Amino acid sequence: MTISSLDIRPIIRTHFDLRDETNGLHLVPPSSADRSSLKSWRNIPSPLSSHCLLENQSEYDGIEVQTKKQSKTKARTINHITLGFIAYFAVAAGPFGVEDAVRAAGPYPVLLAVVLLPFTWGLPQALMTAELSTMIDENGGYIVWVRRGLGEYAGWVNAFNCIASNVCDLPTYPVLFCSYIEAFLASGYGYTLSGVEKWLVKCLALLLVFVSNAVGMRAVAMASVLMSIFVLAPFILEPLSVETFNLATWGSVAPEIEWSLFLSTILWNYQGWDSLGCVAGEVKDGGRTYPIAIVIAMVLITMNYAVPVAVGIMVQSDFSQWSEGSLETIAMTVAPWLGVWVGIAAVIATLGEFNVVMACTSRALWATADYKMLPSFVAIEWERFGTPIAAVILQTLTTGVLMNFSFEILVVLDTFFNNLTLLLEFFAFLRLKYVEKDSERPFVVPFGNVGAWSITLPKIMVLSGVLLAQKRSIWMICGLFNVTVSSTYLVWRHFQPSHQVPRVSSTITTGYGTDHLS
Repeated sequence: MTISSLDIRPIIRTHFDLRDETNGLHLVPPSSADRSSLKSWRNIPSPLSSHCLLENQSEYDGIEVQTKKQSKTKARTINHITLGFIAYFAVAAGPFGVEDAVRAAGPYPVLLAVVLLPFTWGLPQALMTAELSTMIDENGGYIVWVRRGLGEYAGWVNAFNCIASNVCDLPTYPVLFCSYIEAFLASGYGYTLSGVEKWLVKCLALLLVFVSNAVGMRAVAMASVLMSIFVLAPFILEPLSVETFNLATWGSVAPEIEWSLFLSTILWNYQGWDSLGCVAGEVKDGGRTYPIAIVIAMVLITMNYAVPVAVGIMVQSDFSQWSEGSLETIAMTVAPWLGVWVGIAAVIATLGEFNVVMACTSRALWATADYKMLPSFVAIEWERFGTPIAAVILQTLTTGVLMNFSFEILVVLDTFFNNLTLLLEFFAFLRLKYVEKDSERPFVVPFGNVGAWSITLPKIMVLSGVLLAQKRSIWMICGLFNVTVSSTYLVWRHFQPSHQVPRVSSTITTGYGTDHLS
């Protein structure tokens, strides 16, 4: 009789359970919220699988040392307040860019959207992120979710599409940082930056973000809190400086709404919630922290868009004249010092978003290497701060090279890659609700599977529509990229070491207990 035909359930007696020696440790993948080295689904394989149980105390001690080292380097420093401000930068990062939506549709549709969309469009992704991040509370976020939910191949495709999206996305931030500084100096002081000065400004942004990320999430979190306060403060103070309030201007609607520009601008401003999963391994008490942080971020994001538009339209009621930079012009009309503050806030907002995105994507890149999908050196961490330093350096170098090129095509490619990975995330979320329905979830989307389907189906439909609407050339480029990724997976899979199924006896003695197989 072969091993595969045996119905064997191992009962393991360990020093982890002193109350009842007969308690069994079932070898199924539990939640990775259980950080025990013996119970972790990545560390204790079944004797019926292609791995062996630990044979002696030295192997067990080795895992204990590794686990203690990981817990030391992955200090849980993020609480509900700092995570809320991190979420603010990951999703919104200031109201800058909403001006185009006002011009396209008028203030009334925009105000209606910024009040409703956080709950109808942003909240579903936030709830999914909260559940998956507390169920699998380790750094890597969507890299880990898709691999665990949809399998190795889907995880591979998702990982490299995420890398492609991040490569296209990260260089835009130093460029925006430079453009805001250039516009501020030109409008306020009539000074034009030279080519060398522009390059130095971009390098300054890159250097600041690198240093912040190199020293850990504590620095990123504190910077996010301080920068958020600085960015939001002028818009909170702006109503106090307005002489007359004309609420009738809020009801204006464009004669012909430019739906494409309006919807694309508004919906894009509520993306990015899934980034919070990348730092799950550094969040304290995720089951409590994520829900509270989501509430904090929702309040900040709603204020972020509603207040500047509501006040701005009373100052500049001709919304057809609104364009990028109008918020600064309006603030300058209210009070010169306020206009200067808003101009600086635009610069700080871009830097803060760049800082948070670098922190999240570097941990996603680290997780990709940790799962052996990239060379192991990419997973090197700085033990002193517990940061994925190799991933941070690698992303800094690629950003430094690409920030000097044109980005029109990169932005379109970023949208395609990002939407594809979002679809995979939602599919993984739904599948995990069924295949791991008994896994521990400190936070669960309300109403069970019905709630899960109700928050994901609308997003899946919209994302699918956006993908189908892409130009044929984009489909060809991204299709060729994914064919290459799939081919690379086959090669990678071929060279993965194969394991022999171990012989199983009726009794296995280990360094931490006697295992009776019955």
